[in-house]
Amino acid sequence: MVNPGGLNEKFALENLPHASISVHPKNEEIPSLVADGSADIMITEITEAPYYVSSDPRLAAPLLSAPFNHGEIGALMQKSSEDLLALVNDLLARIKADGSLRALHDRYGLVYAY
Repeated sequence: MVNPGGLNEKFALENLPHASISVHPKNEEIPSLVADGSADIMITEITEAPYYVSSDPRLAAPLLSAPFNHGEIGALMQKSSEDLLALVNDLLARIKADGSLRALHDRYGLVYAY
């Protein structure tokens, strides 16, 4: 099961040709549908999977240490926001360098891939 129109749906359609792909309109509802047996699996980002597993003991995320692929999440802002872009890029560089980003990943059970 996937949410419509995003990377998860695109990945499932491109890489799971023999699967029956169900599209559910509300991404946040899919984990409970998997947990109660309405769907077999959810294709989701490795940043979300640990949260879902920690929120519902009926769920497991067996591919956290060996995901299908690797990607990063980005931020969208107005093109004219050069000052905000510089601030965000500087903040990300600093929290990667000083270990704060890794600490956040550890605190919330997320996979750290930097």
